[in-house]
Amino acid sequence: MKIKIVGLTKKFPGDIKKGIQDTVAVDHLDLEIDDGKLIGLLGPSGCGKSTTLYMISGLKEPTDGQIYFDDEDVTFLTPEKRGIGLVFQNYALYPHMTVYKNILFPLTSLKVKDNEKSFVVEKSKKIIEILDNVNALIDLIKSTAIDGKIKRDAAVSAICNKYKVSMYLARQIYSYNLHASTDLNNDVQKRIDDALISIKEEKERLIKKNLHVNDNNEIVNENNECKQIERKLTKDEMDALVREAARLVQIENYLERKPAELSGGQQQRVAIARALVKKPKVLLLDEPLSNLDARLRIQTREEIRKIQQRTGITTVFVTHDQEEAMSICDRILVMKDGKAMQEGEPQEVYRDPKDLFVAKFLGTPPINVFKGYIRNNQLYIGNEKIKDVNPNIEDKNVYVAIRPEGFIIDDKGVFSLDCKEIITMGRDLSLVCSSPFFVGDKIKIIIDSDITPWIGTIKFSIRDSKLYVFDEKSEERIAI
Repeated sequence: MKIKIVGLTKKFPGDIKKGIQDTVAVDHLDLEIDDGKLIGLLGPSGCGKSTTLYMISGLKEPTDGQIYFDDEDVTFLTPEKRGIGLVFQNYALYPHMTVYKNILFPLTSLKVKDNEKSFVVEKSKKIIEILDNVNALIDLIKSTAIDGKIKRDAAVSAICNKYKVSMYLARQIYSYNLHASTDLNNDVQKRIDDALISIKEEKERLIKKNLHVNDNNEIVNENNECKQIERKLTKDEMDALVREAARLVQIENYLERKPAELSGGQQQRVAIARALVKKPKVLLLDEPLSNLDARLRIQTREEIRKIQQRTGITTVFVTHDQEEAMSICDRILVMKDGKAMQEGEPQEVYRDPKDLFVAKFLGTPPINVFKGYIRNNQLYIGNEKIKDVNPNIEDKNVYVAIRPEGFIIDDKGVFSLDCKEIITMGRDLSLVCSSPFFVGDKIKIIIDSDITPWIGTIKFSIRDSKLYVFDEKSEERIAI
C-alpha cells in the first residue's frame, strides 16, 4: 500500500479572548511512502510527528490537505474503513483478558466483504489433506508427550502451528485418537470417508439451488460467477488469524496468560499482534518502544523490523529517538515545528544534512558546532584556518559542525582544543574538550583506543567528510 500525503496541515484553534494564538502542529506536509517500506517520523517533542500519524490513521481530522492510500482519497474516512493497524506507546491492552482475547478483540466486530464460500467443503478438504500423511500427524502428536504422557492442549497447539488450522479443527483431528489406534489404516480411511461424504452432501445441497463449488471452495452459479457477501468471520477463521498473528510475533506460547504475567517486551508484541490480526494495509506505530528499558528496546526494535519485512506491510514509525529510526527504517523524515526538514535514507540524511537542525539532531554523540567565518576563500575557527573553500562563496559568519569521529590527533593539525577528560568506551576513547568558539556545553570526540591522548591542548586534523558549514543566519548548508 503506497501512502501519499499532499499539503497536510493541522491547526489547533487558540482563544482570542485569552490571547492564545492558533497552534499549527503540522504545516503543509508533503510525503510519499512506497509500498512495503518502513518510514520513521523523527523529531523532538512537539514537532508534529504523532499528529501526522493520527491524521494518517483517521483519529485526527486535517485542517487542510489530502491523504491517499494508493489512489484512494482517505482524508475523511473513519479509522475502521482505512484498513490500518495502530500500536500506541502504552500498549492499551485489556488487563482482565488473556493474550488470546486481547488479540481476538478487533476481529469480533469485523465484517469482511468476501466471495461466498463453502466452509464445509474447505474444512473437509483440510482434514483429508492432513490425514493423507497420517504418520507425520502421529509423530507430531507424540512429540508433545511429557514423561510418556500426551497432553491434549499441547498436542492441539502443535497441530494448530504445523498445519495452520484453527483450534476447533485441531481439537477435532486430535479427537480421532489416531495416535493410539490399533487399526490405523481402517480408522484413517473412515475419517477420510466421513469427510468425503460431507463434501458430497454439501455439493448436492448446492446443486438443488443451481450452485456448485469451485477449486477455491467458493460457491458459484452456472456461469461460474461468485456472489460477494458482507459477513462476520467464523470462529474458525478468527482463531486461525489470532494464532497466525501470535506466531508472527513469537508469543504463541503465551496465549492463555494475562498481560500482567508478561514482560514489557512481550506486552509490546501482543499489541503488535493485535494490530496485525486484521491484516491491515498500513501499520502505524506511535513511540512503541518508549516504555522499555535500553536492552529490551534494542531487541524489540529488531523484532519490529523482522515482522515488517516478513509481512511486507507499509509501516510508519514515530519516534524521538534518532538511533531507533536510523537502525530499522528504510527512510526517515526529520520534522521540526510541524514542517518537513529532510527526508531520505537514514545514512544519506546523516551524511548529507541540508541544515544545521538536521545535522545536530542526528548522531550520537551529537555533532560539535563552532562559531566560524569565511574570509578570502578560507574557513576559520578563531584564528585557525581550517581549510580553503569554494572561491564563489562570499565572506560571512558561519557555523562549523564536525562529527565526533571527524577529529584526528595530529601534531601538525589545523585545529586546537583543550582536552579536559578522557573516557574509555571499550574499543574507543571519548575525549571531552572545550573551546571558546564552541556552541553548547561539552565537545565530545571519538578516537580509536590504540591512540594515546593527553589532558591539555591537543591539535587535530579534520576529516573533510565529517565537516559541514552552515550559514549563520539561515542555518542552511553551504557547499564548500
